[in-house]
Amino acid sequence: MRKAVADKAGSIRGRRGGIVQGVGPGSVLGGRYAVTVRTFEGVNHERWRASDHTLEREVVLVCFAAGSPAAAAALDAARRAAGVEDPRLVRVLDVGSDQGVGFIVEEPLTGAATMADLLGSGGLPAEEVRRLVGEAASALDKARQRGLHHLALTPDAVLRMADGAVKVRGIATDAALIDAESVSGEQASRLDSIGLVKLIYAGLTARWPAPSGTDDRESDTRGSTGPGAGIGAAGGREAVSLDAAPTIVGGVAPPSEIAVGVPNDLDLICRLTLNDDRGPLSPGDLALQIAPWSPTQPSNDGGSGIGLSQARAKATPHRQLPALPRRRRAAASETTAGATTGASSGAPAGGAPTAGATHGTDASAQSAAHPAQAGGAAAPGSDPTEAGAQGTVAQAGEDDPSETGAQKGMAAAGAAASAAAGVAGAIGDRVGSFARAAADKASAKAAERRAAHALDDDGVEDIHLDEALDEAPATRLEPPVPLPGFGGDTAEAPSKAASRVALAIVAVLVLVSLAIGINNVMKIGQSDPPAPGQTVTLTASGPKPTPTTTSQPSTTAPTTTTPPPAPVTITGGTVLDPEGIESDGKVKLAYDGDPATVWASRWYGSATYNGKKDGIGVVLDLDRSVVLTGVDLVLPAKQDVTVYAATKASIDGAQKIGSVTGQDGTVKLKVPDDLKAATKLIVWVTKAAPAEAPNHYRAQISEVTVR
Repeated sequence: MRKAVADKAGSIRGRRGGIVQGVGPGSVLGGRYAVTVRTFEGVNHERWRASDHTLEREVVLVCFAAGSPAAAAALDAARRAAGVEDPRLVRVLDVGSDQGVGFIVEEPLTGAATMADLLGSGGLPAEEVRRLVGEAASALDKARQRGLHHLALTPDAVLRMADGAVKVRGIATDAALIDAESVSGEQASRLDSIGLVKLIYAGLTARWPAPSGTDDRESDTRGSTGPGAGIGAAGGREAVSLDAAPTIVGGVAPPSEIAVGVPNDLDLICRLTLNDDRGPLSPGDLALQIAPWSPTQPSNDGGSGIGLSQARAKATPHRQLPALPRRRRAAASETTAGATTGASSGAPAGGAPTAGATHGTDASAQSAAHPAQAGGAAAPGSDPTEAGAQGTVAQAGEDDPSETGAQKGMAAAGAAASAAAGVAGAIGDRVGSFARAAADKASAKAAERRAAHALDDDGVEDIHLDEALDEAPATRLEPPVPLPGFGGDTAEAPSKAASRVALAIVAVLVLVSLAIGINNVMKIGQSDPPAPGQTVTLTASGPKPTPTTTSQPSTTAPTTTTPPPAPVTITGGTVLDPEGIESDGKVKLAYDGDPATVWASRWYGSATYNGKKDGIGVVLDLDRSVVLTGVDLVLPAKQDVTVYAATKASIDGAQKIGSVTGQDGTVKLKVPDDLKAATKLIVWVTKAAPAEAPNHYRAQISEVTVR
């Protein structure tokens, strides 16, 4: 399937101009984005690397035809997605259209690998799948709260950065680009949660769960309404490059039937969501169901347990691995006919069975899983697994042709089933029939590659990592250790000397325990000595003892001090002016903690404000409702001032704290005993101070401090 997709992509790239006409290396869009390299080609859009000449940075361009029906919806979706701020969502930097090309500018993802790239060599570890999908679900739930949904989730939409961070791209825009149908918010949340469950399935099995009756690899969105339809209700189309998952009655096969080590909760979520039309209703529900997950990625890159080097983790997904040396095969064994002849005659072919030996596949699988049942013995210096497989194929050709490979396997299992029956049964149930089918398919593909590849002059063939894993010999299972009483060798009886030593140790322990017990029994009934520091004296005058206590050092109970109340602070202020002509701009100078700064009113021709008002003051806001204990004023000139405690910015109903007449400098006011809690302090200047010029008066306050 991967080869077919690659051929299809190659044919598309071969067309002049690609899908989007007018875009190519060297093109400049929007007068600032210089296109360099194409990185992705979808059904009707392309992704290009570009350089932003204005800000001198690397960006990614999503290009599509500006005249297409989906262009306006895609640009609008990108503008709305730009307003969602989450580090796990790929940021949208700009949108626009130029020269008949619509484009969306995204942040660059240097060193990132899509989930499809990670699955190129097989399924991922279950905990890494949980982490990738959990982070993606949390990001989609954040977008859902802003009214945005993805509706086109595929393994290409989830990326893992070089540092392990997870990114999701295409929020709302991918669905618009594939012309997805409009659905309600509740339906969109359900479709996104199903798409995330599909990513769990794909991450565990490296297969895409297509809806029943469709091929999800070519179109995951055909409107299927049955269980597991995924994003089909959205009505769009987007290619998926993974093989389709095997199907069973009622839907797709559970992940535990395909892969080993699938956690029960992930397996159950996949079955309920994809087959029973149940499961999470939104990405947030799914995140809660699969939590918790590790914040960092694991140290290996696949279910095979092969560790990743730093260079491998940062490499591009299609980089060819260094060539591995392989033995030169005989000319006769390189062809399918030669392999078929060797298998039918029982002679070793010098390698694993080719596609021509397909009639012995079942027997080869049984031989790899149970080496003791293989019909052939390994030749000296040869691979024992390879020889066992060849012997089984040869034996299958020599035995009664009417007897099938399954009947032979059942007879051999009946002869060998004893202590290992439980372990073998557990492993067989875990692997399942689909694992054996996948192994058969891998063997057939490996045989085709060996027949198609030609060796070079040095006898060395280039081979990718996935090919090496496909052609690796099956791992032999060590026989289980028999449990006592369930078969196997019985333990050897101890010698007489060892028995005497053991009995002596037991006897010593018994004697020590007996001595401790007798000592404790003898103490029963004895009275405890009187407490130290107290003497009991019996006198003849009365039957009651008179206790006399010796002097002991007296200890004084620690005294607890009440912490002082938190200081009261002034948080803001305004001018209180009956005429409303004063400005609030410099009120903060009256409580800024610096007596050198002064708040002053406007100039007036008399100390009584030209007879137009009773006074001018400031209303200061306290940090909380509090009963004040004192107020300090710093007045730069002689004035008449009255101070009030209030709950609103008015003297009406305010509580008078105190007043001064014709004073300047520092003034300390003592509050009355019946003062109630207040939230504001009003400093009211009833007679202004004279200023530098004649007939110029104004209210002035240097500093106000409250306690």
